[in-house]
Amino acid sequence: MSIPAKLPALLAALVLFPPFALSADKPWREIHSPHFRVLTNGSEGAGRHVAREFEQMRDMFASQFQGFLVDSPAPLLILAPEDEASTKKLVPQFWLHAGPKPAGVYFHGWEKQYAMVRLDAIGSDRFNPDTFAVVYHEYVHSLLHMNFRWLPTWLDEGLAEFYAYTRFEGSQTYIGAPPKNAGRLAVLYRRPSMPLAKFLDQKGSFSHDEDDTHLFYAQSWALTHFLIMGPGMEGGVRLKRFFNALQSGTEQKKAFQDAFGTFPEVQKALDNYLQRFAFAAGVTPTIQRAEEKSFSVRTTTLAETKAELASFFATTRQWKEAREFSEAALKDDPKLALGHEDLGFVNLHEGKDEEAVREFSQAVEIDSNMYRSLFAKSMLSPLSRATTQADREVFRAELMKVVNINPQFAPAFVELAKWSVAQAEMPKALALARTAERLEPSRAGYHLLTGQILLRTGHPTEAASHAAYVATRWTEAMELLHLIPDAQRPADLPADKPSGDLLSAEGIVKSVSCAEHASALALEQAGQPLLFHMQGFNGGFSDTLWFGSDHYTPCFHMAGLRAVVRYKPSADKSYTGDALNGGFRDDLPPGPGTVAAQQNR
Repeated sequence: MSIPAKLPALLAALVLFPPFALSADKPWREIHSPHFRVLTNGSEGAGRHVAREFEQMRDMFASQFQGFLVDSPAPLLILAPEDEASTKKLVPQFWLHAGPKPAGVYFHGWEKQYAMVRLDAIGSDRFNPDTFAVVYHEYVHSLLHMNFRWLPTWLDEGLAEFYAYTRFEGSQTYIGAPPKNAGRLAVLYRRPSMPLAKFLDQKGSFSHDEDDTHLFYAQSWALTHFLIMGPGMEGGVRLKRFFNALQSGTEQKKAFQDAFGTFPEVQKALDNYLQRFAFAAGVTPTIQRAEEKSFSVRTTTLAETKAELASFFATTRQWKEAREFSEAALKDDPKLALGHEDLGFVNLHEGKDEEAVREFSQAVEIDSNMYRSLFAKSMLSPLSRATTQADREVFRAELMKVVNINPQFAPAFVELAKWSVAQAEMPKALALARTAERLEPSRAGYHLLTGQILLRTGHPTEAASHAAYVATRWTEAMELLHLIPDAQRPADLPADKPSGDLLSAEGIVKSVSCAEHASALALEQAGQPLLFHMQGFNGGFSDTLWFGSDHYTPCFHMAGLRAVVRYKPSADKSYTGDALNGGFRDDLPPGPGTVAAQQNR
């Protein structure tokens, strides 16, 4: 299950900056290396250097992990602002508080990803391993999530930290070096570490305390470093064994002890390892690929620059700026496809669906390869809700156009799988669902989609395996597990009960209204209306909802979905209660001949 894109906490703050011009009179340069695109308002040489750094990191991963996917289905654009002033205009939220300002930031999106690197922060020391650490850390996360269904938080963060400080120095690459800033790991010597059996269960830092957070990251780095480079760890062979066990569904603690030894044994060996004067780093030859001078460079038009920045603002959910920049781009060039796409997604976020469809249609008219616009236009059209076979076939043809343009765009495969279910073409539906799983293995909802199809096709044991895998991390899986016969259902399932004085309700969404001080959610439960106030509501949604994390808002596009709400009962009889959290469900459509299908005719 997904929740609204949670960028760093500062990015969620309310920004009270006046409108600004971001190099409005200066188009940015675009540098193309073999696998990356860099957009910069700085020097050409600095932009080429940034592209080379990312190429080296990608090559290192490709050589270290044979068979690893290293190119994300979500295209990555590297923004390289020339100085602090330019960076502040892109992410002003980081300047709301005192303290060090970021030299690099990575922004994960479902459909687009961005890495931001400040050129003035890397100009004085080309080989400072800490310069790119934040960006490399997040880039490694994206690579891991492309290749693994799930990793425990400590290992996900530990591997990201382990590779974040990779150094490319001439003909040699140093992997696993500790941070250049000794303070990053000093917390390991200042405070006792968390016992392994408890540490493995953590889903994040232990509290909101900053020192606890540093301890969590430091301990994650140290344990990962030990499991790769420590004595008796066979240079990472045992860790690979642990990986494989996790992906096959083995419970984490059992897999850990099978691969590395008992918790007391590993704890003692780890403590001894941390007493070393220095940590070793692996050394491998630097893979020499394309030279910087071979990267292509062009100066974009001013309209193109504005459209690219509008896309960035939309991905980082800075919607006011996204509208300003997309409208400015189209004013400069009304025939710019990306500008229309940007404005389409702004309108979608604001619930202006007719305006969004017009913009998406213009984008596709100008450039038939704009697969995001084609997909959004198709999903917003009446064809997506068609009941006649002829119209349904037209809708499928539109989805096929999307995957023909971009065979890595998982949401289109999800919709094709649901289309096939509705047509009772179950083998095809299963194959399509598994394609989406393969493209985005870290999206829990894609595994549940496969599980739902397996259950409907008479394979409850396999469906239970998919649901049980997700259940420890996502309570929506419990709904699928409860549909599976007891004999095939795993034992020791996690509880899914409201805590404290919260009650649970479920029903079909009739309407959602969002206002500054009066947001409300209306459900219908077995013919009875329920009304909830939504102030402070923390809502999530099924991964298989077509608009996904990048465009999710609980204020629009929810009508007709099933919702599960946890709420505090109201003393005021005019409404049911205050909804504190819950989720919007994207249920598998009924197939021909089912009771639900008959009722919908």
